[in-house]
Amino acid sequence: MTVHERAYSLIDQLSEDDVQAVIQVMIRLLPTVKEEKKETLSDSLSPKMKAFMRMEQLRKISAQYDISEAQRAKAMEEKYGAAI
Repeated sequence: MTVHERAYSLIDQLSEDDVQAVIQVMIRLLPTVKEEKKETLSDSLSPKMKAFMRMEQLRKISAQYDISEAQRAKAMEEKYGAAI
């Protein structure tokens, strides 16, 4: 079985949203993809997939910060008032 055949068989097993996610990863890896093609693909994503990808980006950004539980609790209290 060639690499392409193996890739096709694996992709066939994925759900539609998962295929969209794989395509997004592939686009990021291909330096020759034009910006207009990226925009077209992102337009075809479901709102749930767009939200998932945005949350994934935010998770990666927030992972950079080292916040203790005490600091988190203090910030939540300042923002939302007394703890529940």
